[in-house]
Amino acid sequence: MNNQKPKRVSVFSYIKEQKGLALIILIVFVAVVLLLWPSKSESVSIKDDQSRLEEYEQKIEGKLKSLCTKVRGASNVEVSVYFESGFELVYAHNEESKATSNGVDFEKKYIIVGSGDDEKMICLYEKMPSISGVAIVCKGGGNPTVANDIISLVSSALGVAKNKIYVAEGKN
Repeated sequence: MNNQKPKRVSVFSYIKEQKGLALIILIVFVAVVLLLWPSKSESVSIKDDQSRLEEYEQKIEGKLKSLCTKVRGASNVEVSVYFESGFELVYAHNEESKATSNGVDFEKKYIIVGSGDDEKMICLYEKMPSISGVAIVCKGGGNPTVANDIISLVSSALGVAKNKIYVAEGKN
């Protein structure tokens, strides 16, 4: 009789002995990790859009502050600009009309180039964010003439309706 104990073989030592199998397992493991790895492209895109909007906001506020300080009677100017939305991409599309019992419905069909995973819509241009309001606080802003001059200046510079611009007297 054979008194030897059966040889124990661990999974790792077996894989180590079978070099081809180890390579296949390694490749499968790396593939699974890459598939499950969270994609950062969407969150980066959102952060990029937010930082672009903040940059745009600061640029407009700086230019308005510079303009308003040149108005006679205005000093210590602070400007805040508010937006309805962020940057918006406008894509090429065809519009088709269909007669229905309720009238005419219009349907947009976006123009797509490429095929398979390489399909992309054609971007025509990027719309700048729409300004929903401007608030200005300055020394002299309580004077109706100064306030009116600033409101007219800002309205002309931005193409914003005068009722969306508010000027107030600042603290001394």
